[in-house]
Amino acid sequence: MFKVSLIAASAVVALAGCQSGFPGLGRPQSPAEEALALQCSGDALAAQQLREGIAAARATEGKTALTESELLNRIAASHACDMARMGRADVAGSNGSNVVDRARAVGYPTCGVTQLVGTGSSAPATVATWMVPGPNREQVLGQLSYEIGTGSARSSDGRMWHSAVLGNDC
Repeated sequence: MFKVSLIAASAVVALAGCQSGFPGLGRPQSPAEEALALQCSGDALAAQQLREGIAAARATEGKTALTESELLNRIAASHACDMARMGRADVAGSNGSNVVDRARAVGYPTCGVTQLVGTGSSAPATVATWMVPGPNREQVLGQLSYEIGTGSARSSDGRMWHSAVLGNDC
């Protein structure tokens, strides 16, 4: 019985990522990222370096190039600002939102969106940590994403916070 309940719960969560027809399921009431985008200008140069680093890593591995998406840039930039404010590198937003919630908030299709986050002194250093074998590397090199958005922000203590959002505009 436990297995059936677990499978049913997993199916609902999986559907929530690709469907927008379940009102309230996994949606934040007020995306913190949208409000923070007005208060934080981010670091455009670091975001560009993050995007270029991911492009170089993908090219080195023979993967297709990703197209820059303004909507994904918006998601990534506002989340970088949120992380800088929280002082915590996490895919969860300060209001409990996830990348699917943030994609919905800006009207981006939710199937296939994924997010990488990190903190460090530079965007290239963050990309280098993502390229260590493991799940982050698999996301960077994945062939299911066609678009990318990046964002970086500096916190009051001088640390850089980085976010990359990959999607396929399905």
